[in-house]
Amino acid sequence: MGRGRLRALAALAIVLFGIGMIPRSADASFEVKLNYWPTTVTNSNSTGQFGNWTTNFWGGDFRWTSDTAHWGIHLKYDTGSEGSWGGTFTSATGGTDTIWSGDVFYAWQVAAATLRGFVGWGDMKFFSNFAGGGQTLDGNGYRVGVDGQVVVPNTGWAFNGSVAWYPSTSTSFNFGGFTSTSTASATDYSASVQYMWPQGWLLEGGYRWVNANTGALAGTVCPCTVRTSGPFFDVGYHW
Repeated sequence: MGRGRLRALAALAIVLFGIGMIPRSADASFEVKLNYWPTTVTNSNSTGQFGNWTTNFWGGDFRWTSDTAHWGIHLKYDTGSEGSWGGTFTSATGGTDTIWSGDVFYAWQVAAATLRGFVGWGDMKFFSNFAGGGQTLDGNGYRVGVDGQVVVPNTGWAFNGSVAWYPSTSTSFNFGGFTSTSTASATDYSASVQYMWPQGWLLEGGYRWVNANTGALAGTVCPCTVRTSGPFFDVGYHW
C-alpha cells in the first residue's frame, strides 16, 4: 500500500473518530466504522471466467439517524490496491478499485429489530494498469434496497443484513483512448454479526458480495459480470 493511500486512510480515521467525539444530540444517533475488506475480484462472460485479481479494501462507514423523524443518511466508501492478477489480467502491473455509496433511509423499529428502506447513489470503479496503458471500468447509478439489524436481547450481540439493487447503471470502459459505454445493473449484498459494548464501541465481521454487470460494451468481450466478494471486519463507535 502506497504512502499516499496510508496518509488518506489515516486522515479518514481521524475524521471518523473525530466525529465520534461530538456530543450526542438528544434526538439523533450516530455510528462510525473503519473497515477492512480483503476481496477476490472475478470477471466472467458467457464463456466463463476470464480474469481475476485480489483487492484489499480499506474504508469508512457513517450513519446518522433522527430518533424522532426516523429518517437518516448512510455514507460508505471503500478503496484498495489490486494484486495477484490472473487470466487475461496476468500482465497487469498495478491498479486501484473504489466502491462507494450514499443513501437516504427511513427506519422502522419492530421489537428487537430495526428495518430500513433506502434510496441513493453508488459507484463501482475498477482500474488496472498495463504496459500499454490503463484500463478503467466504471459503473454508477441510483440504488434502492433494505437493510436491518436484529439485536439479541440482554446481550451486546446483533445480526446485520443489507440488500441493494442498482436497476440501471451507466457503464463505461476505457483503454488506451478507446471508449465504450452501455447500461446495465448491479447488486450489493452483505451479512454480518457484531458485538457492541455498553460504552458504544463495536466490532463487526461478515461477508459482502458486489456484482456489477457491464451490459453489451461494443468492441469488447462483454457483456460481463465483475464480482467483488470477501469477508470484512469493522471497528466502530455508536452514540
